[in-house]
Amino acid sequence: MTSTLSIRLDADLKADAEEFFEEIGMNMTTGITCFLKKCLAVGEIPFKLGKMSKHARLLAALKEAEEVANDPNAPTCTDLSKLEEFMLS
Repeated sequence: MTSTLSIRLDADLKADAEEFFEEIGMNMTTGITCFLKKCLAVGEIPFKLGKMSKHARLLAALKEAEEVANDPNAPTCTDLSKLEEFMLS
């Protein structure tokens, strides 16, 4: 027997989560089901809640790096001998 769960999410969060789950071979329903089953199996939320976990910081940094890499207006440095100067400017 199944039941329907309706939740409201930020549109960007939903899109990012759908993309993530697709990349690992599942859909949003399966991902959320896995999360809920894990919560029940361990008797708690299966990750540390706090200001921002290392995983969340890494994901945020990767997202920012991807945005910069895809930004045609981002500054670039093609001369490795001047890389340190470029990074500090």
